[in-house]
Amino acid sequence: MPLLYLDDGYLIGLLVWLAMLPSGLVLLLKLRRRFRTRPKPLLVIHGLLSLWLLCLMLTGGELYFALVYDETDSFNMTKVSQKWFRKHIEPQQKAVTFSNGQGISYRDDQTFSRPAEGEHHICFVGDSFTFGHGIPRVQDRFSNRIRTRLDRDHPGKYRVSNLARAGVDLHWVEAALQELFQAEYRIDTVVYVICLNDIETFHPQHAQFYTELGAHGPQSFLFRESYLLNLLYFRLRQFTVPAVRDYYAFLDSYYQGPPWDRMQAKLDAVRALCRKNGAELRIAVFPFLHNLGPDYTFLDAHRKITDYCQQRGIPVLDLEPVLTPHVSEGLRVNRFDAHPNERAHQLAAEAMLRELIPGAPQ
Repeated sequence: MPLLYLDDGYLIGLLVWLAMLPSGLVLLLKLRRRFRTRPKPLLVIHGLLSLWLLCLMLTGGELYFALVYDETDSFNMTKVSQKWFRKHIEPQQKAVTFSNGQGISYRDDQTFSRPAEGEHHICFVGDSFTFGHGIPRVQDRFSNRIRTRLDRDHPGKYRVSNLARAGVDLHWVEAALQELFQAEYRIDTVVYVICLNDIETFHPQHAQFYTELGAHGPQSFLFRESYLLNLLYFRLRQFTVPAVRDYYAFLDSYYQGPPWDRMQAKLDAVRALCRKNGAELRIAVFPFLHNLGPDYTFLDAHRKITDYCQQRGIPVLDLEPVLTPHVSEGLRVNRFDAHPNERAHQLAAEAMLRELIPGAPQ
């Protein structure tokens, strides 16, 4: 039910406003009858009636975006996107809790558990691309599609887990794996799914970007609390704030300098951690979908990652050549959310089954 996903304060305010609208109309109509022979007061009343009609139109838009519209944005900054997370993500949230009281939250339709004897445990880790940002049905993620196929074709031989989390980085992946291994969770294959912006945490200006991004939030109460006005505000800021508009432009340069060196060192550490605990690290690389095509500017970054993996003997799957032929089908969640949609997840799952999952050809 849509009302369940609205903020309590907002819901109270909305109900009060909806009660005031008809009362205001009744009052204005009474005043018009009372002053119908007095031109100046009547002119003011007609102006107020026009304003009331404008408020009614805005209220219709507000109700649509609060109750019907169900989309995300790339940075999850709008109220409509945050409502989407409350509706589609929070009911699917689970947690792995360790003996020290710490834990890892994750999103799935199955509980993360220890594999049975004879099961090959594949664990996907990564950020929002792996988490399924913008994918309402968790079953439509590539990891869940892979689980369904393996359960069908190889019943009892595989256990597939997804411990991805939106907004995390390679440092978090290393720490999460360390916790799992210390708790003696057996993982046979770790699939780290790289989004190209994973490198940003290895640049000293990374924190400054998100600080600047947060500083551009709306100050006005109406623009903070109204779903319609909040959405319009952030759509405008998306095109006017350089930090948002040019977000992807600077990332390619990171792969030419020290950030890439630091990321390689961290990948080496994660690979060593996996080896120490009997797991094999495998890597999949997602392209940026918003400019995928003939003029895609991140091919060099893809080559650097695949060359690194080949030099280290890490099985790697670059999804750019897999997804590029299908770009005309529409692979993004929506115009304002560059995360992969259901079709992109399907193509990624099929490619991983062919080329990345051990012993499980399509």
